[in-house]
Amino acid sequence: MTKKDASFRKKILPLLGFLSGLIALATAFLPYAVITLGNYTLHFDAIQMIYYNIRYGSILVEIPLGMRICIILSLLLMILGLVLIVLKKFLHASAFLFGAAVTSIVQLIFISQVAQEASRAGITPATSSMLGGWTFFLLLSLLAAALSLAVNGLEKSAEMVFKVCATISIGMVVVITVYMFISGSPAIVQIGPGAFLFGTKWLPTASSPQFGILYMILASLIGCVGAIAIGVPIGLMTAVFLAEIAPKWVRSIVRPSVELLAGIPSVIYGFWGMKVLVPFIRTVFTKFGFSTTGSGLMAVILILAVMILPTIVSVAETALKSVPISYTEAALALGNTKISTIFSVQIPAARSGILAGVILGVGRAIGETMAVIMVAGNIVQFPSLLSSVRPMTAGIAFEMGYAEAGLHRQALFAIGLVLFVFIMLVNITFTFISRRGVQMDAK
Repeated sequence: MTKKDASFRKKILPLLGFLSGLIALATAFLPYAVITLGNYTLHFDAIQMIYYNIRYGSILVEIPLGMRICIILSLLLMILGLVLIVLKKFLHASAFLFGAAVTSIVQLIFISQVAQEASRAGITPATSSMLGGWTFFLLLSLLAAALSLAVNGLEKSAEMVFKVCATISIGMVVVITVYMFISGSPAIVQIGPGAFLFGTKWLPTASSPQFGILYMILASLIGCVGAIAIGVPIGLMTAVFLAEIAPKWVRSIVRPSVELLAGIPSVIYGFWGMKVLVPFIRTVFTKFGFSTTGSGLMAVILILAVMILPTIVSVAETALKSVPISYTEAALALGNTKISTIFSVQIPAARSGILAGVILGVGRAIGETMAVIMVAGNIVQFPSLLSSVRPMTAGIAFEMGYAEAGLHRQALFAIGLVLFVFIMLVNITFTFISRRGVQMDAK
């Protein structure tokens, strides 16, 4: 690199980045968003969006709290980024400037809620969108971040890009978590945690509505546990077969078949379950005197067990192949048979990887919606193997299309929050078990 290039990078790029950020701040005073309510069209700059509410006749339309927070955060991040440029902390400045751009993108989620709230209040037409001020802020934020990043050269810039990507991943988890708690908590507080979580009646459209989801929780839990109880042993044994026992020509047939299962859309699984599995269950069990339509918990368990197989097989096979060959050779040298070595040495050594596959399988089973809706029967009642059930995912998808604004819709978000917390607890539990196993092995 020539001295001229170095001088340009150290002097001109910071100045350009600072000017870009400064202009981006100025765009906060340009038309930032437009909201149309009936015959009125209102233009707002970013500062007005922070503290204004809109009154249409006797109806108060509020700017979402998330929108206000994101605007304030984007402006603060921009200011901090400019300060860091002045202090010549260019890597940190680029991170803050990029954060300002990301928070401005998140605002798109909340601006649409203004029109939705107005429509639910009976205002038509109701539209809301971002304007040029927002577009310029986003583009100039990204430009300022790129210029600040370029000051430090390729190596440090690449390092910073990796850090930013990791931060985005963490940030998305935080954003989703906050959104779920903001959206789901009000209904739980209004209904009451006990009545909501342990109530047995779900009557959202009755004259005296009731919002108990205990039977939905039980259906989800039993369906997930049943799918894991069937899918994990089959998946693990298949992984052992592919990794250690199967001849090469057999692996070349079985592995693509398992991978193909992962690529089949959920609706195809549901269609197959509805047309093949449900009639099969009905035919078999009615011959033994049971009264069943075939749709129900057993169909849910079986179809979920099939759907989680490719995930468990793939991850477990990779974990088994990563076990050092010296472990296997040492066990065989001590007189163990091949099968004994697999179960006493290789599977315990690959335990953390296998648990990772189980975690992914649990996530797939507890979060599956389309296939479950098509075979569950969708009746909220105490779950039994041959009775129709409605798991939490099916409950949300089944009713979200017709749920009116108010407590009914909020209760569906609350179900999503319960589901979200359950998945988080499962992940934390399995992660703790996996780490505990690794620590015990190290000792």
